Amino acid sequence: MRNSYTEILQHKVEIPIIQRDYAQGRTDDKTNKIRKDFLDVLFEYIQKKLIKSSISELELDFIYGFNEQESKDKFSFIPIDGQQRLTTLWLLYWFVASKENVSDEERAFLFNFVYETRHSTTIFCENLIRFKPGFTSEAITNEIKNQPWYFETWDFDPSIQAMLIVLSDIEARYNHMGITSAWDLIGRTACPFYFYKLDMDKIGLTDDLYIKMNSRGKALTEFEYFKAGFSEILTNPSEKERFEKSVDQDWIDAIWNIVLEPGNLKNEDDIALIVDNCFLNLFNFITSVIAFKKDWRYKDTMVSAELLKTIYSDTMHQNILFETLDAICLQQTNNSAFWGNTFYYDKDGFQSSKSRLYFQHQEVNLLKRCLFHFGGQRGLSFPEQLILHACFTQFKTQSIDFENRIRVIRNLVVNSENELRETILSYSFEEVEQYIIHGDLNVFENFKTDQIEEEKKKEHFLKQSMTEIDLLKKLEDSDIFRGNVSLIPLDQNFGFRSEKFLTLFDEYEILSDFNNRCDLLLSFGDYSQNDGALTNLMSPTSRTVIRNFFTTPGFNKAQFYNKTQTVILDCLDYFIANLTISIDDKIKEKLVYYISNPKDWKYYFMKYHSFRKDCTRGYYWHNGDYGIWKMRVRQFNGYHWDPFLYELAHSLPPEYISLDNFGAKLLLSINGNKLLISTLPNGFLFENGMGNGTDNSVLDELINDNVICNSGELLISQNSEGVDLEDRIEKINQVLENIFSK
Repeated sequence: MRNSYTEILQHKVEIPIIQRDYAQGRTDDKTNKIRKDFLDVLFEYIQKKLIKSSISELELDFIYGFNEQESKDKFSFIPIDGQQRLTTLWLLYWFVASKENVSDEERAFLFNFVYETRHSTTIFCENLIRFKPGFTSEAITNEIKNQPWYFETWDFDPSIQAMLIVLSDIEARYNHMGITSAWDLIGRTACPFYFYKLDMDKIGLTDDLYIKMNSRGKALTEFEYFKAGFSEILTNPSEKERFEKSVDQDWIDAIWNIVLEPGNLKNEDDIALIVDNCFLNLFNFITSVIAFKKDWRYKDTMVSAELLKTIYSDTMHQNILFETLDAICLQQTNNSAFWGNTFYYDKDGFQSSKSRLYFQHQEVNLLKRCLFHFGGQRGLSFPEQLILHACFTQFKTQSIDFENRIRVIRNLVVNSENELRETILSYSFEEVEQYIIHGDLNVFENFKTDQIEEEKKKEHFLKQSMTEIDLLKKLEDSDIFRGNVSLIPLDQNFGFRSEKFLTLFDEYEILSDFNNRCDLLLSFGDYSQNDGALTNLMSPTSRTVIRNFFTTPGFNKAQFYNKTQTVILDCLDYFIANLTISIDDKIKEKLVYYISNPKDWKYYFMKYHSFRKDCTRGYYWHNGDYGIWKMRVRQFNGYHWDPFLYELAHSLPPEYISLDNFGAKLLLSINGNKLLISTLPNGFLFENGMGNGTDNSVLDELINDNVICNSGELLISQNSEGVDLEDRIEKINQVLENIFSK
């Protein structure tokens, strides 16, 4: 049917929620040309009509849509294609009517044009149609922006900004042409702009066709699909109205405020698209938690479209979603500093009211993390999701003692990496939620058992010793422990030992001064732990390796408590009792002790730090105290060395000495002779390294001088238990230096 623009507006025209933003006001080159061409056509027509009133009407192509009956004689037209042209014409008519003081009755049909793509755009258009500008010396756009009903956040609404740009162009053309009575040429009965209006419902087409017909503009975004589809899921009119209002007002405004914080955007970013995607990330997170608790697997609004309908056909799930989003908005309004007041990362930022986080991204605002990254390549880990869910639960319930409860949650999720599997997350989310609400540790069944028991012990301990709470929190927050403090018993000595541990084993110094800290522990005894066939003495690779050593293991608990804990507590108690003794003093004291006493393996590790160098996976003891391989990898097909030979290879002249990386013997080359040296339980073995049994004058001389036995052994003096009474490295060094000096 062929209709004039004013005839179409005799009934309500509603731009639906499924439509994209108004685009003709964008400032990219392509859109600038489209806008210029369309406005040129309109104003050139008006100019020609001023000269020749009998000029024929201007046809503006097809528009497609549906009719919705509101009453017997009243219906709404829902355009599926034609939004851009209809909107630009509406702006032209509003400007001309305002500029030429057209009566309210004459311009009343303009009130029938309604925007529903965003709530903000709806409100803007409602205010604009009622606004009567004074057309002072300032531009119309500035006059609009200076009105009390204009919100600052609208500066970032793409449809509103596009409308303002088009109005600015309309004003420029109107003023340039010197028009004063355009309304007489385009007003109601005189309207010369015609469309071919196709009512899709009358010809049996569905709104699915819109996807194919959207070639006039950009493809629909996931957010636009979501808004239209989700509204259809909500059968309760009040819930539907609540959603449609909130999704484009309160909820989206809260996200705008976060997105616009400094550092979140780049200059070239499409801000509105980012905000839309941020909302979807938040929606998907909340929905995924609901789904997990039903043991469903939800991904996002597109992939899981059918599951989405199942989830939100349940009014209980609708309420969870709406209440969570409302609570987030309220929290952002009333306590936007929540995240910075609840979490911190740097050691020096410790406050007893905060809990330290350890995620690599270093972002305390986990809501912002969710907005920008949930579902993406840098998606949220399970520990992040559980902590975020705990915070959202707190927003809704405002439970007491939250600062201590979120700390317990932090402790559990950080120390339950092996337990946090997708198959049991339904229980994990529910347990976290119930604990935040009720504070009962007995709800936990699916986190690491050792950590659950530790949290119960801490709770009991603090009931008896509340004065220790700040120190306990500080110890928990150390990057060495990350909430697992089972190394330090919760008894009457806890306070003294905790303070001393934080001093002696500071999380930064334990890496920067690793050898000294290991020497210190060795001076008190064997603190090692078995790791399968290997023996672990810690590694300076990272604090993660050290943390695994100092916190309750999943296995070898007996060694952890009987060896590691015993040595560390002896160390702490010693320094508590000897305040003037330094770490270096204690190490020197032990090395002095060894001068006149048997030298076990601990002595060599303390004196020769090369024993730890390049060893990242532990040690393999294969023949008493001195038969050792140090391992860079767990298997023998990777780098591994005899630490005694490694020390010799790195302390003697390299022109004479070489040692390969796969457990080889030490090769000594001098004066055309080659010797192979290996370690024995009671010394070293010298062998002829010459091929085919060639004579070796160096080896012969060592035997003739009784430096080594006829069998090639350099024997070390030992006690009855086979422990060295002399430093075997010093002894062989003397032998080798004598060889070099000849």
